[in-house]
Amino acid sequence: MRLSQIKLSRPARRIGPAVFLLLGACLGLAAFPRGTLAASTGDHLSMVAALSDLQAAIAEILHANNSYVTDRNYYHRASQRAINALEGVNGPEYRAAAGTPGDAEGVLGHLDALLHRKGTPVWAAPLDGAEANVRGAVAHLLDANKARELMEYALATSRALAYLEVARGRPDEVGVFGGLEGALANTVLGVPEGATVVDGCSDPAHAPSYGVHGGYIAWVAVPASVGVHALAESPGENSLKVVNGVIVLPTAAAALVAADCRKHAEATPAAAPVKTAAKAADPTGASGSVPALYTKAQAAAGAQVFANNCVACHGTNLQGTAAPSVAGMDFLTSAHKNGWTVEALQYLVLNDMPFNAPHSLSPKAYASVIAFLLASNCYPAGNTPFPTADQPAFAHIDIGPVPGRHPGVNNFGVCPVG
Repeated sequence: MRLSQIKLSRPARRIGPAVFLLLGACLGLAAFPRGTLAASTGDHLSMVAALSDLQAAIAEILHANNSYVTDRNYYHRASQRAINALEGVNGPEYRAAAGTPGDAEGVLGHLDALLHRKGTPVWAAPLDGAEANVRGAVAHLLDANKARELMEYALATSRALAYLEVARGRPDEVGVFGGLEGALANTVLGVPEGATVVDGCSDPAHAPSYGVHGGYIAWVAVPASVGVHALAESPGENSLKVVNGVIVLPTAAAALVAADCRKHAEATPAAAPVKTAAKAADPTGASGSVPALYTKAQAAAGAQVFANNCVACHGTNLQGTAAPSVAGMDFLTSAHKNGWTVEALQYLVLNDMPFNAPHSLSPKAYASVIAFLLASNCYPAGNTPFPTADQPAFAHIDIGPVPGRHPGVNNFGVCPVG
């Protein structure tokens, strides 16, 4: 449910037991091949469109059920229009003559495009559940199309509505019962394009911003200034707090994020006094005072990983498009000012990236892309690859401007790789 101001709406009512999820998974899964349609511009917009199509299908059924029309064709047209909104133009049961209250992709088209990914993002479970229930609804709407009596039609459409309510879900549920609304409220699918995103383990320093960790949204921060401040989606909770002069609205996933943050904090040894990048100890034995933490071959491999998984948000020149810059003088100066270490860089890459599919890459790929980032920031190469596991020494190596001359560095302060 989209909100135009800070006002928590009543969560969508979930009709029926969990058995709908199990039954829906058994109905027609092979009839609509996954990945048939391309995703819309931006995962957030695709999810919003999927929810809009689903709500349009529900509205179509309810409008027909609440009418006093006696013509059987009127009801059959309504159920077909609902099917069209759910399946989209590439659906096997789509019939163009009936028209559609949704868009061309339909709910299943949007969900299939999002789920056609490598790895298993945290939003896969609610979307898989929603997809199964939408297919179950289509099966009952097909029964409604065959109904000859009004009572028979009403029974079929009421069953379809029950499946669609579970597919829509509720924003205060994190897992499979969250459905589309839960995924928008609690996972990175709910972050609009171009929004400011920070680590959800910390409190916000400014607003508007989103606290994200491990693919979940922990909180949404909005300014505490007088006026109306827009929310992209409902966070699903009915509490808020004021931190650092901004209003913070926790999500239902906040407890999960807090537990993971505590687990990491307990596993991290107490940090020793931080050194600057120019004076950091060299744990690899490389010459000079700046550590050599990767090999040239590893950085070259990381460049390909970056191109395949990161460039859409961080840009070909690493200066950021929908996400912050990750290389160059601006990045290094900011990192040094904020006390970033190699450990912090490794932790963020391993746990929060790629933005829409955290934990989806192999340990080797993550190590390679970190090597690429270090090389792009003019850190020297050595003889030992960047490791796939945490290293205690990384907590004592600052990220910051690297002294000396760097051949080939561009106007942004980014060094060439490869």
